[in-house]
Amino acid sequence: MALVNVMEEIVDEKLMQMLESETCCKCERCIEDMKAIALNKLPAKYVSSSNGELFTKLASSVRQSSVDINVAVSTAIECVSSKPSHEPIDGNKGA
Repeated sequence: MALVNVMEEIVDEKLMQMLESETCCKCERCIEDMKAIALNKLPAKYVSSSNGELFTKLASSVRQSSVDINVAVSTAIECVSSKPSHEPIDGNKGA
């Protein structure tokens, strides 16, 4: 198995959950920008095996404050929503 940052999976799940109630652009580019911003605010959790990935993901979610993850993802959504790195097509924000 390749080296994996388990925090990416946690942020991805939280971002998708939080975006359900947002009316911002949800195109691939904006979502990737949101993930990058959130991940840069959180510590990386690297693993190199399936067993290690599962253990680290569980341990990480317990140790890493969910408040920190929520704040990082929320801040990323707000940041990208206010200044997307692309122009909306025909006034459509991709929502």
